[in-house]
Amino acid sequence: MLKAYDYSELGQQTKEIQDAELFRREKEGALKFVLNHSQRSQGRSMKKRECIVCGSTHTRFIFSRWDVDYLFCDECCSIFVPIDEETIQEYLAIKEMKELRISDDYQEQAECRRGRIWDELVMWAQFRIYRYLGKNIDLDVIDYGNRYLGSVERFRRSGLCRHYELRDSIMPLETEKLPAADVVLYMNQLQHEVNPVSTLQKLNQQLKEGGILIINTRIGSGFDILTLKGSMDSIFPYEHIMLPSKKGLEMILEQAGFELLEITTPGTRDMEAVLRNQDRIEESNFFVKYLLRTADKAILADFQQFLQKSGLSSFAQAVARVRK
Repeated sequence: MLKAYDYSELGQQTKEIQDAELFRREKEGALKFVLNHSQRSQGRSMKKRECIVCGSTHTRFIFSRWDVDYLFCDECCSIFVPIDEETIQEYLAIKEMKELRISDDYQEQAECRRGRIWDELVMWAQFRIYRYLGKNIDLDVIDYGNRYLGSVERFRRSGLCRHYELRDSIMPLETEKLPAADVVLYMNQLQHEVNPVSTLQKLNQQLKEGGILIINTRIGSGFDILTLKGSMDSIFPYEHIMLPSKKGLEMILEQAGFELLEITTPGTRDMEAVLRNQDRIEESNFFVKYLLRTADKAILADFQQFLQKSGLSSFAQAVARVRK
């Protein structure tokens, strides 16, 4: 397995990737659902709750957000919410949330703020697909759950696709129906999974022999998440119910029948998030408080590079192949 990383400078992105007002409305919709749901605040009361990543019962409470408990697995270091499949499907089906996300304003803001990220993602995917398939044109591609028109169009126009199917998306787009794919894209979807191994096994079955899965996800073992815990504005129930560690992501891919070819944690915003929320850092976290008080911009940039290189950033991208 190739352990690669892509280094990016601290603060190179000049704008937030989410519009503040639209993000507030997303969180407001999520909070409304959570406050009206009966499954809140049950993690601490559950003894030997199994980790949904590795199955270990060595789990414990790590933080609470909106009175929803997140648990930490001592074996694989993943973070998860104890919740059932029916509840998360109800959350994903919230009518107001879907309408907001497919609205012109939401999609236009996403294009403005994420366009460069999508361009880089397509180029990154093209390079990796060529490395492992020997070609990166005229392929059959299934894209799961993509809710951004700009991202969809970039993949469709890239030359990568002979045939393209958008599957399980809120976007009202008509695309082709494929029996199997050379490449499956599974971007920012793992965070909703109650049974991640089962889900990835289904993706495995959609790939042709030797087919490639490209997946990205927030990582629970990332520096900013473990530092800020429940104080992170961007992590909230039930939008995020499963944050595997880097080790946990490797485990579920292997259990689902994939050979992991490459994994990287190219996140650029860990230090930025911690700096922006340093008043929320626990008083007992002397190291991080000292680092932020004494380090200059160059040191903080070096530290972000260390996080990327060491697999300690909170965002991961991976390439896996169907195991023979």
